[in-house]
Amino acid sequence: MPDWILPLAGRWYSFLPWLVVSATVWRLYGWRRAALLLVGGWAIAFAAEWGSTAGPGIPFGVYRYRSGGLSHDWRVLGVPLFDSLSFTWLAFCAFTLLGHLGVRGYRRVLLGAVAMVALDVVVDPVALRGAHWFLGSIYSYPPGRGVWFGVTLLNYVGWLAVGLALQLWLLLSLGNAHKAGKAAVVISGGLLLAVVAQSTVLAVLLGVAPAALACLALLALVAVAAWQTRPVWSALSATPLIIACALSAEGRAARAAVPGRWLRAPARGQSRWRHSSQPIEVWETGIGPDAARFAADSAITGTSVVVAGVAGACGPGWELGDTGVCESVLTGKLSWVGLDQSLVSRLIAARVGRRCRMATVAAVADEGSERRRLLELGIQLVEMETAAWAETPGLSVAGVRVVLDTPEHPLGAAVQLLSLGARRPSWTKTLRLLVRRPGIVGELLKTGARQREALRSLKVAVAGVADCLLSQP
Repeated sequence: MPDWILPLAGRWYSFLPWLVVSATVWRLYGWRRAALLLVGGWAIAFAAEWGSTAGPGIPFGVYRYRSGGLSHDWRVLGVPLFDSLSFTWLAFCAFTLLGHLGVRGYRRVLLGAVAMVALDVVVDPVALRGAHWFLGSIYSYPPGRGVWFGVTLLNYVGWLAVGLALQLWLLLSLGNAHKAGKAAVVISGGLLLAVVAQSTVLAVLLGVAPAALACLALLALVAVAAWQTRPVWSALSATPLIIACALSAEGRAARAAVPGRWLRAPARGQSRWRHSSQPIEVWETGIGPDAARFAADSAITGTSVVVAGVAGACGPGWELGDTGVCESVLTGKLSWVGLDQSLVSRLIAARVGRRCRMATVAAVADEGSERRRLLELGIQLVEMETAAWAETPGLSVAGVRVVLDTPEHPLGAAVQLLSLGARRPSWTKTLRLLVRRPGIVGELLKTGARQREALRSLKVAVAGVADCLLSQP
């Protein structure tokens, strides 16, 4: 066997999962984001290991790698490559599974880090006894400092810190929604199950079985905590009224319109909220027809849905903050879809907004020529979600939209920050745009100010919707 292949063959249990996860991320997000995620994740892990083995002992505490046990391994400044690469794919697997369970935001970061610590509760005691299996004796802690089968307590503090950093990096790199798909979920679950199974068997054979039990107990606690973030009400609830918003900012404005306590129930790729005392829910679905259709498919037949948010005006007569109540919507296939005229008439009578015709498009229509074309078809406002809801059988749908951009004041550079399926502007796109065009800051700030004004109008409009539709007909 050639010398160059020995590190790969000898540490296949680390490199193979890393390659599988790398290919999965590449397939889901493209090679650029995959490279950013994997290199950044490795850099975090490497810095932690180097800081503990060659630096001041931060964050894992002091430990040393043994050159004799790593003679056939690739090393970077004394840190074995296979070990530092393992952190990233373990973190990705935990992040993916928690996302599949509906965990979002800081809970996802925290529970992902705890899951990584849980794995190391058994992995480290087993690895420390590597001389008795094919790992080999590759590292050691200072004598007398190990409190958990030879492993120091500071090691687990370091794992929590590094786990938090890696989970946060994944959150920033992939976004909060991160709908990985069935293949990624199966791969992640299979890899973590393999790690737990192998470590458990070795722990029993090496006389450290309590470490395996502790690992399983911690993972069970993580699973229970993740389950608690699932809906406290049915995801297919029979609530009479759903306010469907594409963006999280729109969802916040909608919730602020109805005072009281809101209960959060994350769903895959979305975030859903239910009022504690009123029969109303706010769904944040993500941008675009596909995201709206995905959400609409889970709504119960007979439910009333008001698709609310900001929109662009196609012609004169509409100003920032003006509110339109849609009576019909033009789909991307240039076919008209009628909305629930009973809902529309009640909203018009309640003076929520003025009657209008809208178009749902698959990409942001910010060019003047595109707006003029739509205006010639009788379109007054343009947005990206209402048609998908209206085309879903069994739902009573109305659309309420507040003007954000007009032909005189288009979105401009802000369009580049939006991604289909996302519920908020992409921070990575924002950073890249600012690096390429630092002079664009002023334009973005003006657009942000206009958005805040539009959201204030949206709050008023949704309050009118709630007063109108939650009262007796």
